[in-house]
Amino acid sequence: MTIRQANPGDCHSINDLMGRLIDEIYARESPEVRRALKANFTSKALEELCGEEHAVLYVVEDGGRVVAFLFGWYFRYVFTIYWMYSLREYRGKGAIRDLLAHAEADLRAKGCWRLEMFAYAEHNRFLDFCAKLGFSKGVLIEKSMFGFKVQNIYKDLEDADAAKRETRIKIVGEAGQGVKLLSYTLAQILTQLGREVSLSLAYDAAVRGGTISADLIYSTRPIESPVIDEADVLIKFTRTRDWFPAKTLVIDESMCREEVVSCSLQSNKGTMFGFEDVAVSLFGSKIYINMIALGRILRHIGINILLLNIKDILPERGIEKNLEAIKYGFSYRDDV
Repeated sequence: MTIRQANPGDCHSINDLMGRLIDEIYARESPEVRRALKANFTSKALEELCGEEHAVLYVVEDGGRVVAFLFGWYFRYVFTIYWMYSLREYRGKGAIRDLLAHAEADLRAKGCWRLEMFAYAEHNRFLDFCAKLGFSKGVLIEKSMFGFKVQNIYKDLEDADAAKRETRIKIVGEAGQGVKLLSYTLAQILTQLGREVSLSLAYDAAVRGGTISADLIYSTRPIESPVIDEADVLIKFTRTRDWFPAKTLVIDESMCREEVVSCSLQSNKGTMFGFEDVAVSLFGSKIYINMIALGRILRHIGINILLLNIKDILPERGIEKNLEAIKYGFSYRDDV
């Protein structure tokens, strides 16, 4: 058996394995739940994922046939395993054990300090298997998007310092763009996933139409300082000349139709996403900018929205449209 990183040509085979995985693991759930899960991992969706910066996909190949795979998200030195599966006839032959060991060695060389998974809590046999491989139980999520429980498990590869453990997100917008709701909702999601969270909001002197910024830091341990000197992720909704250093910049592309300073903010990497245009064209109002952005942030930092029942977190007013906006930003599919 050979273990290697997947390429787009493997996506059809992986899609077949993904369908088998969902039918087997979620056999107790309704056909609607299984269909929605499969909708997010079609061959086309997998090809798109393979092209994403943080996506990592390994396969086990035997005689030219893909017999097992592991898919996850590597962000800020943490590798979150989303899915892992092997054909029945290869179980007990070390395919998954070798696959995990290969991924661990590969990612450790890139500075990874933690492997984690969010597993179906009823799958005790799998959880016992992972315990033998050095994984420990973390937080238990009582209710996911589809109502079932999800168990976090993790394996620390080193005792990481704060620079590795902590992720710093800065959000800048104008009053009325929902920065407060966005940041509070994100903080609640991270807390439910067992993270330590620090959140501070700052307003400028203007009561109406002024700038509002949110500094959010999350970690696996108590946060050493709530102050952000350099953001790991900067989300910007407003034209402002304020400069802030960031490793990754996400801005509203509608701001770049004119020559403005905000479109050349200093950042190692950047992407543009038309939050305002999408909010107006698909959801009828720019008030949904914040929820589209929330979905985008969750995808970027590797938090699968399937893990939580976000309805329990959102305010009741406009809940369905807000949820749809989050799904859109995340690129979630409700059906095939």
